[in-house]
Amino acid sequence: MNNLKREFDASTVAMMRQAMNEVVADRRFLICQSVTPLEVAEHILEQAASGERDLDRLKISVFEKLSDAA
Repeated sequence: MNNLKREFDASTVAMMRQAMNEVVADRRFLICQSVTPLEVAEHILEQAASGERDLDRLKISVFEKLSDAA
């Protein structure tokens, strides 16, 4: 992730928080030992920085990352 400062509006922050909460509570995350919560958060931030604002697509991209790491 690049080190450029990013600013997100309140609704985007809320969406990222919800995505993070839902992903780490999901059994797919719980059984994946090779991806840490920090890596999930970084991925969510990267996706949001690139313009993703859809909660479901954001979670799908995280779960794809988890399946690639498995």
